Amino acid sequence: MTESTRGTPVAGGLDADQPSQLQHVTVERDDVAVCTMFPREIGEDAVSEQWITATADSFVPLVQQR
Repeated sequence: MTESTRGTPVAGGLDADQPSQLQHVTVERDDVAVCTMFPREIGEDAVSEQWITATADSFVPLVQQR
């Protein structure tokens, strides 16, 4: 584990004035970035049950999906 960052992911179609309900942590291991997303308003004990993790090959360009 080399680096960890926290931030708010930007989701297409959401109003810029409306805050995201998710937060994320990105960790890079062996040159692979792993992003884990979970609800912003959640207790520490529940976060282990309500998360999703993705790596770079999980994402596609938005234009490709339209």
